[in-house]
Amino acid sequence: MRHAVFVFLALLGFGLPAEAQLAQGRLTGTVADAQGAVLPGVTVTASSPALIGTQTAITEADGKFLFPSLASGTYTLTFELSGFQTVRRQNIVVTSGRTLTVDVRLPLATLQETVTVTSEAPVVDVTTTSVGSEFSAEKLSAIPSATDIWSTLGQAPGVRMRGFDVGGSHKSQQSGYESFGVRDQNKVVTDGVDTTEGTGGAGFYQDFFAHEEISVSAAGADVSMSTPGSAVFSTIKSGGNEFKSFNIVTYEHESMVGNNIDDATSRRGYTGQPNLIFWEGHTDLGGPIKRDKVWFYTAYNHFKIDKIISGVPQFSEIAGQRLQTTDLGLFDNYTVKGTYKASSKDTFVGYYQWGRKQKPFRGLSASTPPESILAQDSKSWMYNGQWQRVWTNRLFTDVKVGLFGFGWPMAPNVDWKTAPPRTDLATGQNSGAGWLSGSGGGPFTFDRNKPQMSFTMTYYLPEKAGSHDIKLGFEWQDDQSKFGNNGNSGPILYRDRNGLPSEIRVTDVGTFEDFGKGWTGADDRNRWLAVFAQDRWSPSPRLTLTLGVRFDRQEPHYEASVRKPQLSEIFPAATTEGRTLLTASHVSPRVGFSYALSDDAKSVVKGYYGRFYYNFADRLSNVNPGGTNLRDYVFNDLNGNRLFDGVHELGTLLSSSGGSSTALDPNLETPYADEFNVSYERQFWGESSFRAAYVRKMTRNDFTTYVPAREGQYRIATVVPVTLRSFDGGIAGTQNFTLFDVPAGLSTTNIVANVPESVGGSDQNYDTLQFAFTKRFGSGLFFQSSFDYQWRDELRNASNVTTSPLVADPIATGFHQNSQAAALSGAGQPNRQNNTNWTFRALGRYVFRYDIGAAINLRMQSGWPYARVIDARLPNAGTVRFFVEPIENNRSDTVTIVDLRFDKTIRFGRYGVGLQADVFNILNSNAVTNFTLLNGSNFNRITATLDPRTAMVGLRFTF
Repeated sequence: MRHAVFVFLALLGFGLPAEAQLAQGRLTGTVADAQGAVLPGVTVTASSPALIGTQTAITEADGKFLFPSLASGTYTLTFELSGFQTVRRQNIVVTSGRTLTVDVRLPLATLQETVTVTSEAPVVDVTTTSVGSEFSAEKLSAIPSATDIWSTLGQAPGVRMRGFDVGGSHKSQQSGYESFGVRDQNKVVTDGVDTTEGTGGAGFYQDFFAHEEISVSAAGADVSMSTPGSAVFSTIKSGGNEFKSFNIVTYEHESMVGNNIDDATSRRGYTGQPNLIFWEGHTDLGGPIKRDKVWFYTAYNHFKIDKIISGVPQFSEIAGQRLQTTDLGLFDNYTVKGTYKASSKDTFVGYYQWGRKQKPFRGLSASTPPESILAQDSKSWMYNGQWQRVWTNRLFTDVKVGLFGFGWPMAPNVDWKTAPPRTDLATGQNSGAGWLSGSGGGPFTFDRNKPQMSFTMTYYLPEKAGSHDIKLGFEWQDDQSKFGNNGNSGPILYRDRNGLPSEIRVTDVGTFEDFGKGWTGADDRNRWLAVFAQDRWSPSPRLTLTLGVRFDRQEPHYEASVRKPQLSEIFPAATTEGRTLLTASHVSPRVGFSYALSDDAKSVVKGYYGRFYYNFADRLSNVNPGGTNLRDYVFNDLNGNRLFDGVHELGTLLSSSGGSSTALDPNLETPYADEFNVSYERQFWGESSFRAAYVRKMTRNDFTTYVPAREGQYRIATVVPVTLRSFDGGIAGTQNFTLFDVPAGLSTTNIVANVPESVGGSDQNYDTLQFAFTKRFGSGLFFQSSFDYQWRDELRNASNVTTSPLVADPIATGFHQNSQAAALSGAGQPNRQNNTNWTFRALGRYVFRYDIGAAINLRMQSGWPYARVIDARLPNAGTVRFFVEPIENNRSDTVTIVDLRFDKTIRFGRYGVGLQADVFNILNSNAVTNFTLLNGSNFNRITATLDPRTAMVGLRFTF
């Protein structure tokens, strides 16, 4: 019923607000006469295919005009005043989040009634401090790339990707990324709906071709941005007064995929990961229901990807059947949007999107066989209602209501009762029923809902010691996360070592049949309210000061829950009352300046400082006792059957996690990041621009979960002999490592607290120097490039490494309790590391005669630092991991990807048929992007390289 109400409101476009505006585009400027005297009372009309009808503004006493919220598109401005000639400025390209300045001089009236000015349109924003880029639908469809939001992020200045797509190879999974060094803490907003999953994920596999624009700002955000990561803001296409349709089918067969395996990668166990098939189809239609009054837009997208996984046979025997065992992904997406121009002042927008994702062999890898996968079949949805009103020439308001959510169950491939789940701590190999290592507690059911509202008002106030562009607003959301082991793979994970019983992990899950029937699972929430105010004050025509302040109040809490564990002799049944974990209220300043170095507003210097507090989201979920609780014991397999026969086989308790054994530090401080940046921008010929910027981000007060009783207690010197093995080199010998155990009998109770001072606290610093050049589409040419060089001072986490082919940096950041931190041996290393990296991007397109187009997408990125990770067993502390050397000593391969496109369009009036051919990774690079870091028989085994050279063909039909 609740969903039905939200759908009704969203589709009608009425009522309440949605999550924060990461603003639409804005146009401002000053109108003067031929001698430079300002002209009040000039009527300025904005027209564009992006608008229903037109918008008008009247210049104030200081000659200024302002359009506070314009949809992305190409605009014409018409300036009219009695006694003066009418002046028209054309081809002004408005993009999300940017303010463009268009200054005009009106000649006295003559016989010629209208003057069309053909000067270059502005491309430099001289009023805001954002450091980022925008990608219009024209760019998105013109460049060879994977058709998802992460491929767009990979082209954005300041963003460093942690995964690399070749010809759609990663399209079925999200790729991680950083924003000037900061991981997660992003804000992903689609048509006003905050779809951020947790603290940084996109949360939704959207229809790429349904987007009108995607803008990415990784630094310099104003008060409407809450967190220190990237602001990823996209808008969905709208209908217009003409019916328009974009249809495309792209296809890639295994015969169109090359081979980049060589002797070096083959010796390291790499067998290739080519796409067997990739195809995508999109169709949309937009147009008028009633001209100049009501528009509609609707779209459908389907894509399929099926690829081989290195080290995994294409076919396997499962339950007596020979089945194809590959990484298969099936996706469907539906989009509907309506726009209603109720009056010259009021516009209502309703929007709905629904998607389905199926991955029947999720988690399949060389270390996770087909029997141990978990199948995914999840649904996602978002909807939004919006009311925009232009009250007066000075006052504009925007109110929204929205909701984002998904339902995501995971199911094993085999019955846990006949094939209990196992993982080998020494080799990393998994067997039996699926139990994803990343989830800790096994197969899960994950439901998320995020109802949200917002209100934003802008007011222009002239002639008060200059002019003031004032923005006020509030935001509200209730981020609801229901995550927990659903019992599909039973309550026990056996943690062997080199094939022999070693440890056992027990959980308090019930049976899958009981899930949702008296056994509720966890219900974690974060209620968030924000209020903000900002003044862009221009005391002089060249200088703009941005003075903003933001108040945020977060309230992480959990609802009541019921647990009915199968292992009742270890975990008794329990009912948990709801609890508010903390209330965090903070004030964040945002201060910046922009100074135009010339009257033509083509050269500007900017400076900025801002504080951003972290989004808690569901990061405190491990305090909720209603979630999945885990305990790791020494496994005393008394009868040698490798199965748990009762509590008498449980040895020493090594560790525990979950709310029943985890407390929250009442003095927990909210993490935050301080950002400083300075930049210089200059507009050149042909609507091109150059930017040089320095960005410093400093994160503070991050928190983690650890055992406080062990902090400072790693002092019992223990010599551990370790046999150094590798996949390609066999046994390299035995080395003794001096580790430090904790005293016996210490509590294993955890605490969620700020990172302790034993590693110098949680401070992490990222300094980036950036250069960027952009040439806007014009005369058939578009070009965009950027180069980032970064210095990093951060914590690195040896206890959490991944072999996922989707991740190019296998080592996590953050704190872990280090068994060598108390007194370092020659090889032992503390958590903190210093390193550098660089990233270069260039993409461009040129359209020749006869509508023949050519485009290039170039990405180059330095490798990530790494070190071998040792997994050892201490008598009291249990399993520990550590680096054998500084990670600065090694660096993975530099990645270079060159993609090309050639296309031809044939036009029949307003109809167009286009053929395109893409070649991805044309250099056929096999740069290694991930390999096993954990010491053992699989150390140095490659789990992923860049996918080989791949060709893709496509057919388009438009009108």
